[in-house]
Amino acid sequence: MTILATFALAAVDTLVVGMLADPVSLDPHRATDLVSAAIVSNVCDPLVRYRSDGSRPEAVLATTWATTDARHWTFTLREGVRFHDGSPLDADAVVANLESLRQRSLFAGQAERIGPLVVALTLDRPNSALLATLSQPFFSMQSPRELRAGSSRPVGTGPFRLAAGRPGEIRLEADDGHWAGTPRLRRLVFRRLADEDSLIRALLAGEVDVTSAVGPERVGRLHGRPQITLDSQIGLNIAFLSINTERPPFDDVRVRQALARAVDREALVDSVLGGHGEPARNPLPPQLWGYAARSRELILDRPTARRMLADAGRAGGFETTLLTVATTRPYLPAPLRLAEHLQASLAEIGVRVRLRQLPSWSDYIDQTTRGDYELAMLGWQADTTDPNDFLSALLGSHALGSTNRSRYRSQAMDGLLKQGRRASDPGERAAIYRQAQELFQKDMPWVPLYHVSVFTAHRRTVHGLTVGPTGVLRYEKAWKTE
Repeated sequence: MTILATFALAAVDTLVVGMLADPVSLDPHRATDLVSAAIVSNVCDPLVRYRSDGSRPEAVLATTWATTDARHWTFTLREGVRFHDGSPLDADAVVANLESLRQRSLFAGQAERIGPLVVALTLDRPNSALLATLSQPFFSMQSPRELRAGSSRPVGTGPFRLAAGRPGEIRLEADDGHWAGTPRLRRLVFRRLADEDSLIRALLAGEVDVTSAVGPERVGRLHGRPQITLDSQIGLNIAFLSINTERPPFDDVRVRQALARAVDREALVDSVLGGHGEPARNPLPPQLWGYAARSRELILDRPTARRMLADAGRAGGFETTLLTVATTRPYLPAPLRLAEHLQASLAEIGVRVRLRQLPSWSDYIDQTTRGDYELAMLGWQADTTDPNDFLSALLGSHALGSTNRSRYRSQAMDGLLKQGRRASDPGERAAIYRQAQELFQKDMPWVPLYHVSVFTAHRRTVHGLTVGPTGVLRYEKAWKTE
């Protein structure tokens, strides 16, 4: 075989994924950021996984499961599966993984071996969303040998195994003994580019095969390119104007409702997202089951907003501060522009906003988590396709001091969320979550703004990509043509 032919073969058998950041951790149980999850999902398998449309769970390492009360669960494991280091995937391995997750406060319950391939779970409290939780990348199974060694190297049962890793590049190789069959690709290379412009140039030049890291501001450069396929969908995300409901005057619901009517969401999507998004009117993305499609629109109505402020004793308006940060997030692709848009919108109803920019995202999150703010721009990206993921994290009283940064307390909301976790019938749960959204509309603890579109761009020579319901790409069925 000639050297030229060898390079051609390698190009067909190797797929290069373009990224803009290195993974925070390749330890499967710490892979909570998007980049880490994108890599670990191809090395380590979970017990269950949701279909691409998010409609129902599918068997992966667990073939069956059962519960009678949403608190006590039994899982039967797939036979003959081994980790990449040869360790068997059995009940002891699953118990060790769930114990590791419990020690990190990621799993609220106990796991017990019932038989060689049978595991019983007893949760601290009933949770009908357990299968969605187990489908997350950081619930993937890690080799018990690696767990005992305290290693951060991922050794799973997935279609690819870690071959090499260094800053800027992670290399995976196909696992020829994978339980679901050997992948058609021989290698996956996750490569970090300096910025979006560099990423787009590499994609157009064929140096990168696929990426999901191009944002709405630059995606237009890929439209109409004959060598590129561009997929777009409204993401399972939301951006919102967070309100510290403990601080006057925002402890008055009339003030919060006024803010909600001051924002022109259509104009915001056009000016901040370049049209690549959808106005939000509920705390859930419309693609999630349980979304209250009949909720009234959050329309622009500044005269009513001014009347509400007057009723609250704020006829002359008031001054306040909006925290800002330059760091982008999937749901905040242009945070400073969004801050200026909100400042101008609220000025129309007499709310005089001073922008205060913090130096880093960690400072921003720390300060908003402490409740040391009045207004801030925040958001949420789905970890699962269950409504509980959004509603409990953002509205539950138990999440004060963590993800409930609006500091919203409502016994009625807590009761509905508890019912939603206890109920087993999907129709009953959907009805409960619609009630929760109606209560949200009444209390307006924060102001929904938009759902941003997410993009997957790949060269037309790439086929068979699998896009998970939360946007994570998998490559076990992918292949390339010349």
